[in-house]
Amino acid sequence: MLIKLFPRGMTLSITCLAHLLAYYQFQAEIGNLPLPLKWVDQFYFLWGASLVFGLLLPFCRHLVVRWALLLFRLCLLWIIGLPFGSFLGIELSLFSTLLIEGILFLPDYWQSALFAGGVLVFMLLVQQPVVAWGMAMPVPSPYDLLSLLAYAGIVTVLAFFLRLLSENRLAYEELNRNLHQASLGLAKANLELQDYAVMAKQQARMNERRRLTREIHDTLAYTLTNLVMMLEAARDLAPPDCSALQKHLGLTREQAQRGLADVRRALQALRPLEMAKMTGLPAITNLVKTFTSATQIEVALNLGDAPLTLGKEADHVAFRLVQEGITNAIRHGFATNIEVSFSCQNQGVNIYIKDNGFGASKLKKGYGLSGMTERIEQLGGYLEIFTKTGAGFLLSAWIPMDREVS
Repeated sequence: MLIKLFPRGMTLSITCLAHLLAYYQFQAEIGNLPLPLKWVDQFYFLWGASLVFGLLLPFCRHLVVRWALLLFRLCLLWIIGLPFGSFLGIELSLFSTLLIEGILFLPDYWQSALFAGGVLVFMLLVQQPVVAWGMAMPVPSPYDLLSLLAYAGIVTVLAFFLRLLSENRLAYEELNRNLHQASLGLAKANLELQDYAVMAKQQARMNERRRLTREIHDTLAYTLTNLVMMLEAARDLAPPDCSALQKHLGLTREQAQRGLADVRRALQALRPLEMAKMTGLPAITNLVKTFTSATQIEVALNLGDAPLTLGKEADHVAFRLVQEGITNAIRHGFATNIEVSFSCQNQGVNIYIKDNGFGASKLKKGYGLSGMTERIEQLGGYLEIFTKTGAGFLLSAWIPMDREVS
C-alpha cells in the first residue's frame, strides 16, 4: 500500500484546473489552427480520457496500476499534441499536471525523478515535424522549446517542493500522534501512580500505628505491669504494723493498675484505626495533593460546605469523578490549571471540575466519562459536560448523599 503523500482533494483540483485550462486554450486557438472538424471530437474524447485517468490516479493503491495510468496518459498527451504544431500551450498545461501527479503519487524519490526526467525528455523528442491529415504541422522554434523546457522544469521543482512539504506534514502528524499516545500513557501511569501513592501513604500510616502500638505495649505497658507486681510484692513484705505504708503502697498499686488499663484501652482504640481507609473529602484532598506533587500542575480545591463524608457509595463515586476529571484535563486538554469545587444542595453535593485546556468543538465521551455518568446516574445524580474549543472542559455533577449523612 502506498503512502498518500498529498491530500487527494488538492491533487484532484490541480488535475481539473489543468484540463480546464487546456480546454479553454483549445477553444481560443481552434480558429487559428488548420484542423479538420473531426479532430475537434477526437480532441474532446482524448481530453476527457486524460481527465478521467487523472482523477482515478489518487485512488489507485497498487504501484503497477499507477505506473500504467501515468504511462497511458503520457501516450494520450502525445497524441493530443500532434496536430498543434508550434502551439505548445495545451501540451504544457496537460504535461504539467502529469508531472505533478507522477512526482506526488510515486512512492520513492528515485521513481518520481525517473518519471519526471522521462517526461521532460519525451516532451522534447516529440516536437518533431509531423504530417497529419495530409498537412505538415509547423515545428516549434528553439526559443519555444527552451521556454517549454523552462516552464516544465519550474513545475517539476515546485512539485518536488510540494512533495517535501507533504512528507514533513505527515512526519509532523505522526509525531503528534506519537506524542498523544505518549500523553495517554503518561496519564494512565499517573492515574496508577495516584492510586499507588494513596495506598502507600495509608500503608505507611498503618505501619507507623503498628510500630507505636508495639512500642507502647512492649515498653509502657510492660513497665506498668511489672510495677503493679512489684508494688504487690512490696505490700506483702511491708511490716504489718506499718498501716500508713500499707495504705500508701495500696494506693500506688491501684494507680498503676488504672494507668495500665488506660494504656490497654488506648491500644485497643488505636488498633482498629490501622485498617481504616481514608475516604470522603480527606481522600480527595490527599488525591489532589498527590496529583499536584507528581505532575506540577496546579489544582485549586475548594471543599465549601460539603461534609467530610458523603456516604460509602457517594464517597467512592466522588473520588473517582475527581480522579477522572483531573486526569481527563491533562490527557485530552493538556491543561495547566484545574479547579475543583464542592457545595451542598438539596441533600446532595455539587461537584465542579474546570480546566484551562484546549477544549473541543464537539464532545466525544470516552469509556471513563461514560462509565462515570452511569455510576452517578445509578446513585440518582447526574453529570453534565461542557466544552468549547479554546475554553477547556467543565464537568458539573450532582451526587446525592446518604440519608444518615444528609
